[in-house]
Amino acid sequence: MKQRALFYCTQGYNCSLAILKAGADRFGIVLSHEMENSCHAMSNGFGIGSICCALVAAVELFGMLFEEEKAKILRMQLFLAFHEKFGSLNCCKLSCCRADCSEILAYVAEMSEQLITQMK
Repeated sequence: MKQRALFYCTQGYNCSLAILKAGADRFGIVLSHEMENSCHAMSNGFGIGSICCALVAAVELFGMLFEEEKAKILRMQLFLAFHEKFGSLNCCKLSCCRADCSEILAYVAEMSEQLITQMK
């Protein structure tokens, strides 16, 4: 999933769509046009430097693959691991310390895949 997410990023997809498409590829999910389009509104911390939208897309992926309780458990595991590694969930705080978000995107993809695989 990590390599696919980075590939989609190099193709010009924003962070949320790169994660969602990589997850769909990995886990055999067919994304609707509307689902892909919804990611256009999710980038750069929703335009105000809020929560990292790669994380938001990972949570969407969890919701597509699991029932509510399992998806919530995965969400919390991802958020806690991410915060421990990067010190924040806030896009603005994350991006001010990095030239690009490829490290963040790679981590979200890799950790999401790992969590999903463990939960199945």
